[in-house]
Amino acid sequence: MSGDADALLRRVQRLEEMEAARNHLHRYAETLDAPTPDAVAALFTPDGVLRTRRGDFAGREAVAGFFRGALAADAAEKRHFIVTPRTTWLEPGVVEIASYFLFTARGDGSSVLGWGTYLDRLRVEDGTALFAYKTIDLHMGTDLATGWARE
Repeated sequence: MSGDADALLRRVQRLEEMEAARNHLHRYAETLDAPTPDAVAALFTPDGVLRTRRGDFAGREAVAGFFRGALAADAAEKRHFIVTPRTTWLEPGVVEIASYFLFTARGDGSSVLGWGTYLDRLRVEDGTALFAYKTIDLHMGTDLATGWARE
């Protein structure tokens, strides 16, 4: 019976770590809806890495720098949505999540729609998840006037 209890305890721990990681994705989306560079960077481990088409940004200060530049270049009000997260427990305290994201934005005289994928590796400690690696692959970002028409 002790072996069954130990197996059950390990299974519950895995599920709790996966749920903490999945909840962290939603925390990220909420933070991006009213972002400050430091608030976004705080969602990463101190040595966390953000990967984008603009390069890799290692450490919280570099992540904050990326978002400082991104927010300065595009101050549109955005809403972010994370869909179809696929969560994989890799080892104690390490969870990977692959998901799609959608965003809407409105600025002066324009409305934007976009989507892409995230591939995230999170560290979970004492029920708290942080990004160790976050890869953002933007597939499309277009204003509603231009749309997504085929050529």
